[in-house]
Amino acid sequence: MKEKRRAILWYNREKEFYMQDFFQRYFDKLDLTTILENLLTKVISLLILFLLFYIAKKMLHATVRKIVKPSLKFSNRDAGRQKTISRLLENVFNYILYFFLLYCILSILGLPVSSLLAGAGIAGVAIGMGAQGFLSDVINGFFILFERQLDVGDEVVLTNGPITVSGKVVSVGIRTTQLRGDDQALHFVPNRNITVVSNLSRTE
Repeated sequence: MKEKRRAILWYNREKEFYMQDFFQRYFDKLDLTTILENLLTKVISLLILFLLFYIAKKMLHATVRKIVKPSLKFSNRDAGRQKTISRLLENVFNYILYFFLLYCILSILGLPVSSLLAGAGIAGVAIGMGAQGFLSDVINGFFILFERQLDVGDEVVLTNGPITVSGKVVSVGIRTTQLRGDDQALHFVPNRNITVVSNLSRTE
């Protein structure tokens, strides 16, 4: 019985010694200073990135408004059209900026961007049908804009088969057109679903 207890005590001491030795060697190899320096560098880099992103976004939007501003002195229709173009360009720039922001964040964090892009390419094959819908939205949105079917501020009725949505155009984006209904509800209509545009603001 005593020998069994001695064996158990010896085993527990050896186990405790082994665990202490293991953790001691682990922490000896762990360079906390280097880890903290890398973490601080990444945090500072991310803060600078977000600051540059904010400045770039403001500058791009200001540039768009400055380019179209001289045209706003014309007729109400021209003013509405220029507002539409301005908001569409801002939406396009936003998509581009957010893409580069995500790319830079992944690079700063040390993630394998090239591998992720390759994986995204493989995943893109699986979601190809969804991408087709997105492209349809974009293409139809550009046709709506450049054919002057509607502008910001126009009262319109959008039709897709038996479904109709009416209201005042608030925004025309690369994916959706936004209408403010009589009940003040904001309707988001995918551009690919707009088959007929009835513009009540153009009766002439």
